[in-house]
Amino acid sequence: MKNPNPETPEPKTTPQPCDKCRKRPAEVKVTEVDKHGKSVEHRLCVECARERGVVAQNNAQPAADQPGPQPVAEILRDLKAKIPAADRKLICPNCKLTFAEFKASGRMGCARCYEAFAEQLLPLIKRIHGAAKHTGRRPNPNGSAAAQGFEIQRLRRELSAAIEAEDYEQAAAVRDRIRRQGGEGETQ
Repeated sequence: MKNPNPETPEPKTTPQPCDKCRKRPAEVKVTEVDKHGKSVEHRLCVECARERGVVAQNNAQPAADQPGPQPVAEILRDLKAKIPAADRKLICPNCKLTFAEFKASGRMGCARCYEAFAEQLLPLIKRIHGAAKHTGRRPNPNGSAAAQGFEIQRLRRELSAAIEAEDYEQAAAVRDRIRRQGGEGETQ
């Protein structure tokens, strides 16, 4: 914008210093977006920008063997081409999520996705957890939680009776059975 009054000189603006070195004037603006979608803007001098790999090493046109900057649409097209066709064809029958969409988002669409993508997920699970077999807590294989609760109550009554009868060997055995069932070894 031109100064409307030619007699009054335009104010001189001093260039903003580089955010990294604070010595040279900032000529390049870089916007970084973190994994949560929050953007942070940095203003850098040409040298600091080169160190971060933001601009070419020389300001001349790139050499024939060194590609120039690519448009974003071209980069996205190249990334889409790198997704194997098999990943796009593998679809969960329940929610219609493709394995390619799972790889892009990292989230399953439904519980049946684990069955639909089992062959592809096993190596991933092994790499993340070190094994594909569950070794932690799991539901009681002997019955429902209610049945287990009733059994623990019965065993606690048996434990109380053994303690009253001063049959401590029997009480210790019942206590151990209560612990195996998932209850604590004390009477209530």
